[in-house]
Amino acid sequence: MDPKMKSRFLSLYQMVLADGIIDAAEIETLHRIGRESYGILPDQISEVIRDADFSISLPTTLEESVTLLYQLAEIAWADGNIDNSEIELLKRHVVDMGFEAGNSDEIAKFILEQVKNGKSLGEVLNMINQ
Repeated sequence: MDPKMKSRFLSLYQMVLADGIIDAAEIETLHRIGRESYGILPDQISEVIRDADFSISLPTTLEESVTLLYQLAEIAWADGNIDNSEIELLKRHVVDMGFEAGNSDEIAKFILEQVKNGKSLGEVLNMINQ
């Protein structure tokens, strides 16, 4: 697996762990995103996580950044609850991706709200690109 993609996928796994509870719905969402967006087969996910020797590879475009934030929010919402630790992790990723720290609350809130309201990634990207 490409190291950049592995790094991003493992960022998603961090969200599963963020609240200290590994929820089945979060794992299912991680598997779905892994399969659909990263081309990881279900039996490979454990291997990717187990061999988590990687360096951070942050997205380099706005679309890649929004995509990763959206996927993180999907995992955060998978169990139907948002924990403060999940919000803080999302905000940390917002800042790490180069957005202004002063905007991290608003960006995290926006992304979480869009996922909660069932907006697709494409719809969110269209809203941002307008």
